[in-house]
Amino acid sequence: MSLLAPPKGPRLREHEVVVPELDPAHDGLKVAHLTDLHVGMLTPDRKIARAIARAEAAKPDLVLLTGDFVCYSPKFVGRLAELTRGIRAPVYAVLGNHDYWTDGQGVRLALERNGYAVLRNGHSELNLRNAPLSIIGIDDAITGHADVKRAFRGVRKGGSRLVLTHAPNMADRAAEYGGSLIVAGHTHGGHVNIPKVTAGIARRFGNRYLAGWYNVNGSMLYVNCGIGSSSVPIRAGAPSEVAVFTLRAAAH
Repeated sequence: MSLLAPPKGPRLREHEVVVPELDPAHDGLKVAHLTDLHVGMLTPDRKIARAIARAEAAKPDLVLLTGDFVCYSPKFVGRLAELTRGIRAPVYAVLGNHDYWTDGQGVRLALERNGYAVLRNGHSELNLRNAPLSIIGIDDAITGHADVKRAFRGVRKGGSRLVLTHAPNMADRAAEYGGSLIVAGHTHGGHVNIPKVTAGIARRFGNRYLAGWYNVNGSMLYVNCGIGSSSVPIRAGAPSEVAVFTLRAAAH
């Protein structure tokens, strides 16, 4: 292999994002986001391991995982636990449709045994740099588990907020509760993304947010193309990715 050959996927995508209402104390925080690992027959273990290693190498303050950890068989839950074990930063997760179709309880327990918080229509509040940061997790909408009102119950008004959802369309409801950074997956960026065509088809099926950045009623939504595959192992126009955000407070 040539020393000049590009590294194998997934690619690392780094972003600076101005987060609405972010407490100035949290300016500069690093957040890694991974989604749609799809541990199973169609996603090589080494690809998932590379994704986690690249997220870890960025030295994030937090790691966010937005569902579809496994697909098609409960036998992959144990492998999920092994592949994701040992992430050093605090980890927060929500489940996706493939998790519930496969073994939702098993996936949740595997992540929790690794020391990771699985938010099911709930929130956690951290004190970072002497300022509160709320992390809100909306459960999977595709399988009917989402309850946005319950997820935001008890969340402090204003201040720093990060919202996790597997389904990007839930960003509309989440934005009703105030400004935040919302991260999502599910779409795989179209997986095989033909410019203009794939986005048009997605909209016809009600998927308004396909990949990348969107301003949703004052909140910033990022839709990550994800890591693995659930149908075909080949991607085109939507390469797998690990996203790392550097949070920025709005200038006053």
